[in-house]
Amino acid sequence: MKLSLLTFSFMGDVLTHRMDAETLCRIAKENGIEELDLQEAELRLYGVKALKKAFANSGVRCGCLIAALPFCQGVERYTASLEKAFKACETIGADKLMITAGIFDTKVCKQLRREEQLRRVIELFTIALERGQEYGIEILFEDAPQPYKPLSSSTDCRAILDAVPGLGFVFDTANFLVAEPDCNILTTWEMLKNRVRRVHLKDVVRGNIPRAEVCQNGESILTVATGSGIIPLRPFVEKLKADGYDGVCCVEYMAKAGVHGEEHSLYLDTYVRNIRAYWEGEEIRPPYGTIPGLDKPVSRIFFGTAIRPMLTGRDVNALLDAVLALGINAFDCARGYGLAEKSLGKWIRERNNRDKIVLLTKCGNVNLKGEVCVNRTVILSEMEKSLKTLDVDYIDIYLLHRDDPNTPVSEIIDTLNECKQKGKIRVFGVSNWTHERIAEANAYAESRGLEGFSVSSPNYGLAHQICDPWGGGCVTVTGPENAGARAWYAANQMPLIAYSSLARGFFSGKFKAFDYEGAERVLDGPGQKGYLCEENMKRLKNAEILAEKYGTSVTDIALRYLFGSDMNVYAVMSTTNPRRLPGNVAAANHPLGKEEISFLENNE
Repeated sequence: MKLSLLTFSFMGDVLTHRMDAETLCRIAKENGIEELDLQEAELRLYGVKALKKAFANSGVRCGCLIAALPFCQGVERYTASLEKAFKACETIGADKLMITAGIFDTKVCKQLRREEQLRRVIELFTIALERGQEYGIEILFEDAPQPYKPLSSSTDCRAILDAVPGLGFVFDTANFLVAEPDCNILTTWEMLKNRVRRVHLKDVVRGNIPRAEVCQNGESILTVATGSGIIPLRPFVEKLKADGYDGVCCVEYMAKAGVHGEEHSLYLDTYVRNIRAYWEGEEIRPPYGTIPGLDKPVSRIFFGTAIRPMLTGRDVNALLDAVLALGINAFDCARGYGLAEKSLGKWIRERNNRDKIVLLTKCGNVNLKGEVCVNRTVILSEMEKSLKTLDVDYIDIYLLHRDDPNTPVSEIIDTLNECKQKGKIRVFGVSNWTHERIAEANAYAESRGLEGFSVSSPNYGLAHQICDPWGGGCVTVTGPENAGARAWYAANQMPLIAYSSLARGFFSGKFKAFDYEGAERVLDGPGQKGYLCEENMKRLKNAEILAEKYGTSVTDIALRYLFGSDMNVYAVMSTTNPRRLPGNVAAANHPLGKEEISFLENNE
């Protein structure tokens, strides 16, 4: 599969000196991409000399130059601009020129009738084709996304291709939606495939989205990470392969807020990884489970939002796009996670994806004094705050972050059932409650014909949590003293959403077994308090042995241990580096067996 990279979204970084030609080519190479689709304006931004030097150093080339030419300013003006584009192709070594018409003529184009638009564009493409033959450069056009152009619908594209024999087509997988909201890209591919010379692989979300391409029906489309939007790219790429398509597939990457320079490589990785997986027939998805009361599958991995960028309320849309693109559709949040609900809510709103995700949030966390208060007033107050901050109508999974023994289970169960009856939550459960207290609450619920707790989120993982890391009554089911709790969860198969499953970096691979000084450098205060002990160092040593045996990492072994449990386990995982996510997904799909689990737990 030959891939190219559409680079126009990097231009903002060029203007702020966070991107240059060498960095651009390095990002492409790191992701296995050998070609770039450059806009003519980028030649001026990067500099032709700098681009040619970067091409020579990296082996990357410009496969296609994209030129925006005047559409309604007369043939003479158009021809002059066309000649400049051909000269630029020769200079940069591109053998294909994709012409976009109308960008400089917006007002005029909007005033023209469709027939007149088509007549003009056919005339101008015919001129380009004739001159292109003299230069030895292939002329292409695409289904352009702006509704005032005569290139947005499959019907108009077909008419142009029929009128200009020899003109090549760039098939953009999302742009037809601008004119045809119900467009089926597989059907459209069959209509146009004989003239396709290049494919732009683009996934999008659709809705009332700010700063996005406006469609003719008033909606907008916005480019997102491959696999996180609404375009059925897997069946489309499979169709390309089945049809023997041997042209270039161009990855349409869209830079997001807060991502700059070399960081783009981390996010581009998700796009490229998914596209290659589609081509090879591979699946990059976590396993899924079902939680009674929810009408959608739940990924066995919950993405944890207690990360610094989200705690401080930053825009993390690029990261969350990458998470969803890999099939992780469940998100763990809480009122006690700073501004994380605000960041998460912004992404949900701007991606219009509420129905695709499973949203978990919590109330009743420990305060700075180590005190816990969870009662009817707290539940109702914090739930309303969460709904408002997240900007959603309902919460899929609502948990109590801590247990308050001073509040009777009857008050809690009655309040949560009332909230569910009002449609504010779908299912509810607890975090950091003992299994005995859960059983007490559920017995009360059953006696009153009410719904009880259906989800629990204690600590669980390969490391034995020897001490409460944060205070306020953290509950773990690790260690020999909690064998009874694990047996209860296994028998009842209550979904167990394990937090701190990697012991806050204990199994990160950043220090070796029995390197206490290295551990103290890596682990934060709660990590050292909860997990730094000889017993866990022995387990880390065992994980290192298995990791060497299987040619993998201790992180992978620790996650595979988690999913090898007899309990109904889901895991909360957090990262700010999207390149780590595929490894987590792979681990969830390959749980360890009983013999390997026994070896890891052997502390002799």
